This record gives sequence, structure tokens and C-alpha cells, in this order.
Amino acid sequence: MAVPNRDHRSSGHSSRVHLQMVFLAMVVAVLLYLDRICLSTAAENIQRDLSIDDQQWERVLSAFFLAYALAQVPAGWLGDRFGARWILAAYAILWSASTGLMGFATGASSLIFYRLLCGLFEAGAYPVSAGIVRKWVPVRHRGLASSVVAVGGRLGGALAPILTVQLMLFWTVYYEGSISTPQHASDSSWRPVMIFYGLIGIVVALFFAYLYRDRPESHPRVLPGELDWIRDRLADEPIVASIQKSNESQHAGSSKKGGGSIWQEVISHRGLWLNSFVQFASNFGWAFLVTLFPKYLKEVHGSSLQSQGFLQSLPLFAGIAGLLIGGKLTDYAMRRWGTRWGRATALFLSRGIVMLAFLICPFLHDPLLAALCMAFVGFSSDLGNAACWAYSQDVGGRYAGTVLGWMNMWGNMGAFASPLIFGYWIRSYGAGSEQGWLLAFFFCAAVQLVAAICAFFVDAGCKLNASVEEEETNQGGGTPR
Repeated sequence: MAVPNRDHRSSGHSSRVHLQMVFLAMVVAVLLYLDRICLSTAAENIQRDLSIDDQQWERVLSAFFLAYALAQVPAGWLGDRFGARWILAAYAILWSASTGLMGFATGASSLIFYRLLCGLFEAGAYPVSAGIVRKWVPVRHRGLASSVVAVGGRLGGALAPILTVQLMLFWTVYYEGSISTPQHASDSSWRPVMIFYGLIGIVVALFFAYLYRDRPESHPRVLPGELDWIRDRLADEPIVASIQKSNESQHAGSSKKGGGSIWQEVISHRGLWLNSFVQFASNFGWAFLVTLFPKYLKEVHGSSLQSQGFLQSLPLFAGIAGLLIGGKLTDYAMRRWGTRWGRATALFLSRGIVMLAFLICPFLHDPLLAALCMAFVGFSSDLGNAACWAYSQDVGGRYAGTVLGWMNMWGNMGAFASPLIFGYWIRSYGAGSEQGWLLAFFFCAAVQLVAAICAFFVDAGCKLNASVEEEETNQGGGTPR
């Protein structure tokens, strides 16, 4: 991401507060995925401790994504309406408290309830963060800025399996005194880990609220040079013009005035539906990595708890590279080919590579090779993530949070369906059956193929009418929001 330079409009040295604001959003995203993924890593211990069978466990895993999906659009609206400072901080405190409460669960029902709360409150993170990027970063750098925020999530996700296993072993050895088998965590050792994550999350949320500001001009350390850079409409003018031209060509004959409410526009927008299915497929495949991949490693490859933590982390670390490359790719493609292919290219490539990875993985008989193959799923899924975020900002304008919330809702419906459908195929052929896993992987590959076709027709130049009106008002001298 570029940093502002001094020019004739600046007074004094340029500040770099926008980098700090994006970094704060990234730190919150680390917490987000740490809390989200830790549960699947401790699955075996939790199931024994609470006497939860496999089918109940699949419901526990899916509960999070159902609540997460349904709360996306309201979360995006809240962020657009009230700003990120207090809304995101409140969400982070609430999901952290819900994570901590999981440490006191007494059975499947209470665990499902706490996971529903986690999903409900974590839903606020990314839609609200989309508004942070839009307010603090000009359009030509939003792909990379969005990927930096998402890197925080993948970093938290990659650390979660390793950190969770080590904390469980630490508790077992030093607090429960089970030093005879230091390689095996006790069944109850997951409880203090959840409480610890909850407390850390509340501290991070308070830290965010103290440092973040919703508007660049209200931050005391933003100097005029940086404020000019953030709102450099002259540099963005060709991009905005190309977006408006594409929108006019696709909506010829329709009036931009009186087009109905923002909700009517979202529901009737063909591109949002196409991109929503792309996100459904992306999360359908990616959710496997954070829900049932440890189970796959154990049942098919016989991996130990410690090796499961390491192998599950590999795809999530690969996702970090995918995010950074994807951010650069979508920004480069947009500058070179315009918004039409600038966003669609990364989305199309990501679905194609994931499809191939799921076709190949079941034929690999070494757990490390299987994890490396799944690393392509993590890498490719996140290759298109920055394009998705940038698409929501391109199309939504001041409604970026609402648009991202809409797409994230459908994306997490895919994550909700993932453990249920994978679990159905696995149970149909019996626990440990490679045939069940094979069919589940093939089904997932077919979903990715359909999504790749949808991605080919995604056009970020087709903006919401309300967003176009705002751009025109702002360019005509209105106050930017």
C-alpha cells in the first residue's frame, strides 16, 4: 500500500495514520480467526469431555456459520450507519466473551448456544472493516489494503491450531500434573484455553476503541498531506469515470433517481448474486480446512494431535500469501484492464485452483502431501478474497459494509453447509472410509466449477444506483461520507 508524499497541497510532513488504522483492523481480524478456529483443533478432547458424538459435533461446527451468515447484513448496516469505532469494539467484546463462556459448557446444547453467539457477534468484523478501508484508503489501493486486513484473519487462523494445542499441553503438564504423557492433552484442558482467548479478545477490543477514529479529519495526528492523499479524487477520477460508464451501459434506459431502497437494489443486482455464489463456493471449500480437516487427517492418515495442529496450519499460512498476491493482482488487473476484469480475474482463478486441489487430494496417501495440497485451497481461496472486498467497495460506495455483509451472508451459508454435507458423505460410508471422503471432495470440486463460471461474469463496474448518485454528488462538491 502506498504512503502519501508531500506536495504543494500539504503543510508539513505527511503522516501515515491510515496505515495504523488498517493495522488496527488487521489485529482485530487476528483475534477473529483465533477464536473461530480454536474449537475444531480441540475437537477430539471436547467430544470426549462433553460426550458429544460426530453428528452432534457437526451441528456445533455449523451453528457458528449459520448465525454468522444471517447476521452479516445487519452488521454491515450498523457499521455504515454508526461507524466502526464503537460498533466493531462492541462486537469484539461480545464475541470474545462468548468464546470465554465456551469454557464453561456442560454439553452439546450449551456449546451450540455459545457458538451461535460467537457467530452472531463475529459477523460484525469484516463488513465493518470494509468501511474502515473505504474511509481511510483511496480506491486504487483498496485491493491491497483489504488483503492486509484479511491477512490478520489468516494469521490468527494459522496460529490457532498450533497455539491451542500447545496451551492445552501446557495446562495438562503444569496445572493438572499429567507429566507421564506430555504428548496427550487431558480432556478438560480445552476449557482454560477458551477462557484465555476470551480475556485476550476483550483487551484487544478496548485497545481498538481507544486508538481508532471513524473519520480521517477527526484524527488528531492526520496532517493535511495525508488527508489530501486519502481523498485524492483527481487520481481516482479515471477509475470512477470507468465505473460510471460501465454502469450506464448496463442500465441504459433506467433512471438512477428513485430506484428504490438500498435493499431493493441489492436484491435485484445480478452481479451481487453471481458474486454471492462465488463466495458460497469459496467458504464451502475453505470451511473444510477449519472444521473437518483435523478429522480427515486422523481418520484417513492416522495423524496425532500435535501433527494435526501443524498440518492444519499449513493451508492457513498459505492463505496469507494468497491474500497478499491477490491484493496486488486485483489492483494491477484493475489498473490495466479496468474494473470488469480487475475483479473477475482473481475470482475466476481462485475457484479453478481450488477445484483442482479437491480433485487431487484424496489420491495422496501421505498426510504432509495432503496438507500441502490443501495449502493450495487456502492459497487460492484467499487469492480471490481481496477482489471480493474491493468489489463490495466498488459496487457499494458508502454502502460497502452492507454489500460485503450481503455477500458474506451467502458465503457463510456455504460454510454452514460444509461440515453437514461432508459429514453426510462420511457417515454414509462409515467412519474412516476413504470412499466417503472421496465423494465429499468430488462434490466440493463440482461446486467450485459452477462458481468459476459465475466468476467469469462478475462485473464490478455495475454499481448500485444509490452509490453512483453519491459519487456524482461528491465530485460535484458535496461533502464526502
